[in-house]
Amino acid sequence: MLRHKLYKVNSIKSATGDPGNSAGLQYSISVSLQPDHEIFKGHFPGNPVLPGVCQLEIARELAEDILGCECMLAQASQIKFLNMINPEKHPLFEYDLKLMKISEGEYDMNASVGSGTVVFMKMKGRLKEFKSGQKL
Repeated sequence: MLRHKLYKVNSIKSATGDPGNSAGLQYSISVSLQPDHEIFKGHFPGNPVLPGVCQLEIARELAEDILGCECMLAQASQIKFLNMINPEKHPLFEYDLKLMKISEGEYDMNASVGSGTVVFMKMKGRLKEFKSGQKL
C-alpha cells in the first residue's frame, strides 16, 4: 500500500534461518523514504515526521514480501517509538525483521527500525495470513 509511494526497498542485507524453527527467519532490509510524499506536508509542516502507523505498515508489508502471502497485524504486544524519523535527516534506514511460524498461517514478528546507532521503533506482534475476500 505504501511501497513505491512513501518508501522503496534498496536492498536486503542478510537473510538467515527458517520461519518454521525456533531461530526464525531474520532479514535486514534497507529502506529509503520519498521525502516529497504528501504525508510529510501534513505531518508536520516545517518538521516532517514519519507517522508511527506508517512504520508499522512498512514492517507488515516487508513481512508479506518475505513470507509470500498477504498478512494482517492481528496483535501487537509491544510497540515502542523511541525517536522520530525525519525524512530530511534520516531518508535511509534499516528494518530488522525476525519472523517465526507459530501455526499454519500465523507468525510472530519482531521488528526494529534504526539508522546507525539511532533506534526509531521496536515492536513485537503477531501476523495472520489473510486471504483476499476473507472477512475480518
